[in-house]
Parts: sequence; structure tokens; C-alpha cells
Amino acid sequence: MTKQKQLPHHTAEFQGYTMDELRYHRAYSAARVEINRSRLHERIAGLRKNGFRPKGTPGGVVGRLIGAFSYIDLGIMAWKIGSQTFRIFRRLRR
Repeated sequence: MTKQKQLPHHTAEFQGYTMDELRYHRAYSAARVEINRSRLHERIAGLRKNGFRPKGTPGGVVGRLIGAFSYIDLGIMAWKIGSQTFRIFRRLRR
């Protein structure tokens, strides 16, 4: 088994954190939160700029139309169009 690192506040001789250590932990946590927040804002800005559009779609009117729909909407529309097409072919066979 691997030996796990024992945290200082779980040892018997732990007297508590100093003020400098507490300030360091708070600053470290705040910096980590700020970095994650900026990464999230960059990703959202990229999605807004691309218009939630798949990478292979053209930039014309059809591309904008496809880009306006989410993947779920496109799947539902494809299902409805496919089912209507099968109904038409079924009627034509009879």
C-alpha cells in the first residue's frame, strides 16, 4: 500500500496554524477560484463567438440556421423528418 500524507492538523503535536499560514491558504484559494472563473468566462465567450455551431458547418444561411439549434433540437427534427419520410414511403407501397 502507498503511504498517505498525514495532514498536520491530524497529528497530536499540532498547535494550530499561524496567521501567515492562514493568509497564505486564503490567498491561494482565492487565486485558484479566480483562475477557474477566468477560464470559464473564456470558454463561454468562445461558445458565444462561434454561435454553438459544430465546426464543420458552413458560414452561409444554412450554416447560421443549423448553428441556431442545439444538438438535441437537430436530433428531434431529424427524428420527425425521418418518421414522416417512412410514413410517405409506406403509403406509396400500398
